[in-house]
Amino acid sequence: MSFPYRLISAITSNQAAQVIFLRLINVGIFALGLELYRRVFKRIGVSSSLTNSLFALLILVPVVPFLAAHINYDNLFFTAVALTTLLAAKLLASFRTSKVDVQTGMVLLATLFLSSLIKYPFLPIAVVTGLFIIWQGWRDGLITKKGWLKVVKNFHALSRARSIALIALVLLSFGLFTERYVANVITYHDPVPACDAVISQDECALYGPYGRDHILAQQKPADFHPKLLTYIHEWLYGMWYRLFFAVNYDYATAPPLTVISYTAVGLLVSMVLGMLLQFRYLFRGQPTRQLMLGVMVGYTLVLFLNGFTSYAKTAQPVAINGRYLIPFLPFLFALGGLAWAQMLRKWPVSKTALATVVIAAFLLQGGGAMTFIIRSGDTWMWDNNAVRATNRVVRSAAWPFIPYKDRL
Repeated sequence: MSFPYRLISAITSNQAAQVIFLRLINVGIFALGLELYRRVFKRIGVSSSLTNSLFALLILVPVVPFLAAHINYDNLFFTAVALTTLLAAKLLASFRTSKVDVQTGMVLLATLFLSSLIKYPFLPIAVVTGLFIIWQGWRDGLITKKGWLKVVKNFHALSRARSIALIALVLLSFGLFTERYVANVITYHDPVPACDAVISQDECALYGPYGRDHILAQQKPADFHPKLLTYIHEWLYGMWYRLFFAVNYDYATAPPLTVISYTAVGLLVSMVLGMLLQFRYLFRGQPTRQLMLGVMVGYTLVLFLNGFTSYAKTAQPVAINGRYLIPFLPFLFALGGLAWAQMLRKWPVSKTALATVVIAAFLLQGGGAMTFIIRSGDTWMWDNNAVRATNRVVRSAAWPFIPYKDRL
């Protein structure tokens, strides 16, 4: 982001204009991610109408537009997950024809290396994706001498310029990946070393999460023993709460709105139940859907274990943020939506009615940015009289239509 920042800084010194410019870039990155997810959905058989409904639900989760509108690496992470899945889907489709799309495979390999540099939590996604593709290639009889000969033949069929460009892309991305993670393993015996293994503890303390965890670890009771069931409850509650709450720039928070947040719980349970009931229909002979499920489960498990490790060290449930799951909500929505579309295939009116009711509940009960408008005060807003006056008008108009505002 330093490069577009330098560009806008050369044009204007107005901080508000600079921030808005960089935020619009982040909105664009997130929107690109939505387009990539749409293409993935199309490949796995999600209809256009169901895709639109699922995207409406995603955007109406309060933290989603909040995140998309801010300057952060999570938006690029969101888009990288979508791009990885789309490339993997194209490669897996080529396996089904006993061919190997070498160009897509090399671009996917480079994407896995580069995406791991955005955030280290991409590493489990890269591992699951890589292992699944190898396993699927073995099942399709491509990991043999004959299969490798096909790969070489398909590579030679590419133009000379394209071959050179692909090799350069893979080598560059692998070099950057090696400089980060392989060098860390060699130097620190850990791909993601602790902060105080690299720089001094005093310097690390300036980094908020490290400083928080360090203080909590020092205050941990001597007789503390981590309880798995207690943490599972805290983790599930924290993830749910921080997908639907409102948060200010100074980390002041306001609770979720009742109707939308509890509707989401019912929606989650129904989607998981639908996936279990339609498991065979969803995943039999559907490698891309299998990959989506594997990535979603693998990432969530690693995220949970990482959080539990921090809990064991600090005696507190720290770093539980619903935004970590946003890139995988489209997978959950798509698979759950396909399951319910299959179960209600004989009652098409029911599908439309159900989608309308759920979207209406989200839209009319604080979905999207409305949770922040309803829950916020003037100090949360940009220091501008027109902005604050507009938000006051919208808040006062919406407030009477939100029941149970003070339940959570």
